Amino acid sequence: MSAVEVKKAQNNLSCPVCYQLFNNPKYLPCYHSYCEGCLEKMQVQSKIICPECRKEAKVPAGGVKEFATNFFINRLVDDLILKKKVAGEEKVNCDDCDEDDPVVSFCPDCNSFLCSVCNDSHNRQKRFRGHGVVPLTELRSNKDTSAIQAKAAIPLCKDHDEQLKYYCETCDELVCVYCTVKKHNGHNHDSMKNMASKHRSQLKKVTTPIVGMIQDLSDVHDNIDKMVKKIRKQGDEVNKQVDQHYDELVEKLMKQKDQVKQQVRDTVSQKEKALTTQLDEVDSTQAELVSMKELNDALEKSSDQEALSAKTQVIDGMQQLTEKYKKVNKHPVQSASMEITANKDPFPQFVSFSANADHCSSEVANLPQSIIVGKKVEVTIITKDNNGDHCSTGGHKVFVQLKSFTGNVTVGEVRDNNDGSYVASFVGEHGGEAKLHMSINGQEIKGSPYSIVVRNYQALNLPNKIVNNNGSMGQPWGVAFGRNGVWAVADYSNHCVYVFDGQDKLVRKVGNSGSSSSQFRNPMGIAFDNDNHFYVVDCSNHRVQKFDVNGNYLLQFGGHGSGDGQLQSPYGITTHNGRVYVADTNNHRISVFQHNGQFCISFGSDQLGGPWDVAVNVNNQLLVADFSHHCIVTFTLDGHYVGKFGTQGSNRGQLNSPYSLATDVNGFILVSDGNQRVSVFDHVGNFIHYFGSCGSANGQFSGPVGIALSPNGSIYVSDLNNKRIQIFTNY
Repeated sequence: MSAVEVKKAQNNLSCPVCYQLFNNPKYLPCYHSYCEGCLEKMQVQSKIICPECRKEAKVPAGGVKEFATNFFINRLVDDLILKKKVAGEEKVNCDDCDEDDPVVSFCPDCNSFLCSVCNDSHNRQKRFRGHGVVPLTELRSNKDTSAIQAKAAIPLCKDHDEQLKYYCETCDELVCVYCTVKKHNGHNHDSMKNMASKHRSQLKKVTTPIVGMIQDLSDVHDNIDKMVKKIRKQGDEVNKQVDQHYDELVEKLMKQKDQVKQQVRDTVSQKEKALTTQLDEVDSTQAELVSMKELNDALEKSSDQEALSAKTQVIDGMQQLTEKYKKVNKHPVQSASMEITANKDPFPQFVSFSANADHCSSEVANLPQSIIVGKKVEVTIITKDNNGDHCSTGGHKVFVQLKSFTGNVTVGEVRDNNDGSYVASFVGEHGGEAKLHMSINGQEIKGSPYSIVVRNYQALNLPNKIVNNNGSMGQPWGVAFGRNGVWAVADYSNHCVYVFDGQDKLVRKVGNSGSSSSQFRNPMGIAFDNDNHFYVVDCSNHRVQKFDVNGNYLLQFGGHGSGDGQLQSPYGITTHNGRVYVADTNNHRISVFQHNGQFCISFGSDQLGGPWDVAVNVNNQLLVADFSHHCIVTFTLDGHYVGKFGTQGSNRGQLNSPYSLATDVNGFILVSDGNQRVSVFDHVGNFIHYFGSCGSANGQFSGPVGIALSPNGSIYVSDLNNKRIQIFTNY
């Protein structure tokens, strides 16, 4: 065997772990082989992970040595070592003696190297007669060593130290002669040669399909290999098509790029032309005004005759200039708003150009004057083009942010409706005055920033102000606001009405005790209409009286009774769209009148126990504080029952004989009750917060029977038995 062949054989017979010739190789269940010593090193607890296929093998109870021995590899290793000795690559000792004499021959039949002494003895013994002993020099001179093969060593029985020359078919194991008559007596056993002959045919039969399987997988391999080559070829073709497609696309894009840039140039030219015309008008008007000023300056230094002579010319000219000045558009007639919009389809990625929305003429709908802390608010932005027409497509860059007076900034969210309109939502996080900034394509919308008050009902603890007429107020009941900040309160025990201005300064007192016109007996509810006239519920006179804002008597309606248009101890009142709604308490109903006192309808007798107050919410529904049923009842404005909320009790969200109620522009409902507090609900009756408790200290109540909201959102509560009005600012 040549040195190259030996090296190749040695590489094939090396353990994949230690890279040395296999030493007692063992099979794992996955049929991969490793040295017994290497397997012991790889064992973790009772498991071994095969380094080649990563399959897990469970170690037998007796340890790694119990794995099956790879006799085939052992035989090949022995054969390799033998050939290396024959080739002189390894030291050779005599296998028949312990002397260190040189080896002179090799017996293939005994698989032994012999010294000269043992060689002579070997040839003289009868039992070795016929063995083909070959001189070592002859073997080494012969390059063909294929005939030299190591004989398989016959293992020894571990119990009897005898060669295992028999095979027990019953137990499927090799046995010695003693085992056949002892441990395996009666079993089906025979010589190893006979049994090997028998089972080789069985093994051949079992393994016959292997050839077909190998050929089949070879064909599969060839098919897969052909497919790989086909895929690569097809990939090359597709890449050529991609190159062609994108070359064409680039050509189209460049062409479209030139077209869009021309549109931009045309639009810039049009905008510049319009603005240049506007500048000419502005400069011309300004020049005429400068000339008029110079003339006026000259007349101041002129003689009386010169001044009087030029008077008519100056006055007429100034009138004409004033009219011309008024007609000058003070805002740029064009905006800088221009942008491109990418096609939503991935390919081709064309863009479209537009001068886009004009921030100067775009408008904001449903913008509130005040919002609630933590409550999400939505407004609609309608974009318009430079001609003032509504845009029909979206894609504009709309930005919204709310900036509080303390400098805190909250950025809003914008939803594009893709029709030229946008829904902007934002949340006020801090109470107080705030500025709402809105911009389109980087330029603020006309009117932005907008002033908004952020109200915080949960911050209501102490009043900002107390009004008690320097101690002269009796028992204030109803309180209501008119226009221009004017407000009024009905004094139950002093039988009059006090009217205040926007700075909470007393302006006048209206009425006194009695039953004539402009006189009262226990006035309770009060309300203003759109004409700034106020209506007073004259409870013990069972009527309603109407006055102008200066306190002049206008008319009265009602009268004691239970018939249509009659009242019986009415308490509360409100106005809406020319109608007057009266809580007709002891008739257990709501009576409705025209603003001129003409009776319309009455309703609610089947649902109401003791209506004390009424108010109209943002949904144009009538809310009624039902004192007897401890709840708020909702009707349509024409008297159809809608529903109710509230249960009796003192827990959060519960009511105890509600006295009065009011609603704000955001739909929140404020209710005062016998728990001596004011509870706040949302527009559908979900409880939000309450403030106040029983007592006489600031922020406490003893009979909070009236509530009103000022134009700036402050809450006015009439504190009946403490003889005062407490004013709370909820920001």
